[in-house]
Amino acid sequence: MKLYVNPGIRKLKRIVDKEFDRDFTVMHYTGNMLGIGCTSSSNIAIARISKLKMRNDAAGFILLIPDRKWFDDQHIWVPDELRRLMQQYYPGNLTIIFDIGKSHLDRFAVDRKIAFRVPVDPMLRVFLDMIGEPLISTSINYTGLPPVTEVEKAQQFFSSWFDIAILPELRSISPEAQPSTIVEYQSPGDQGNVPSALKCVREGSVPFYEVSQSFTSPKVTFVCTANICRSPIAEHLFKFYAKRHGMAFGGDSCGLIEGGGTISFNSLRLLVERGVEGAEGHVSKQIDMALVNRSWLILTMEERQRDFLRQAFPLAEHKIFTLNETVGEKGDVSDPYGSGLDYYSSIYDQIDDRIKRLITLIKEDGIDF
Repeated sequence: MKLYVNPGIRKLKRIVDKEFDRDFTVMHYTGNMLGIGCTSSSNIAIARISKLKMRNDAAGFILLIPDRKWFDDQHIWVPDELRRLMQQYYPGNLTIIFDIGKSHLDRFAVDRKIAFRVPVDPMLRVFLDMIGEPLISTSINYTGLPPVTEVEKAQQFFSSWFDIAILPELRSISPEAQPSTIVEYQSPGDQGNVPSALKCVREGSVPFYEVSQSFTSPKVTFVCTANICRSPIAEHLFKFYAKRHGMAFGGDSCGLIEGGGTISFNSLRLLVERGVEGAEGHVSKQIDMALVNRSWLILTMEERQRDFLRQAFPLAEHKIFTLNETVGEKGDVSDPYGSGLDYYSSIYDQIDDRIKRLITLIKEDGIDF
């Protein structure tokens, strides 16, 4: 087995062009777990892995793809509910099983459905893009035994399973990691014309209750500095208009600094005067990874806040924007903290305008990221 640890882009390209064979079995790191895989087109490698894992065939193997755009490139239709779920969790440790219709990947289907994931590890995503096809992926273990989570043990006991290993820095691989959460999309046709739903096949590193809530009510989170002036206005206006339009979307807000404060008096006054309820008990909170994971879309009041969050949460950068740019406007929503009611009112009106336009975009499926 040839082991490559953290190869750069150029070296990875040379590996793919000059050393990699389509029939190779590959040790890889998804961003949470070690795995064994091969190209989805290799009958030889698939048969080898199936034999090692004591499986009868390829049905049920998870397919790793480089990004969500892959579905569009393959002309695979993704239901709107799943598209939003993928926007929220990809790249990430959520595997989604759904019916993609008749395709060249039918051998991996169980009851017409195939499992897909966009892995966390950026190097693996680049590798997937370079080889130009999905990689099947399964855990390194004998059926019925716990998966191997340490590279040293994989090399010691399973080296004969692999032709090549492409891994990140070994110190970044945690032996405490959990596998991905696996959910199955059940369309109305699957269940006799009842609403679509998600079924938990395996709960792993992503809590199923969180995924289920995101599926039924995607959350838009608004961010400002302290979560006491602008972002609470945006949160409660969004929930107010979403409810008025019968939209199953949730709203939340947070700040960049430590929380625990109440909403500013002028922000609360303006909301109440305009008939928007629910902000009285607002307590500010600081953004964290859990809140980022629970959010379908994260909208900041300022460009510097957006840039800070994209740097702090790189896996979520694709879903972090300013409120203004989302609706086609430039610049920031200024902070009214410490100013009089008239200035607060002008900022409120600006946020109100942006939220109304955001609601329209969401209703018309005009947000794609």
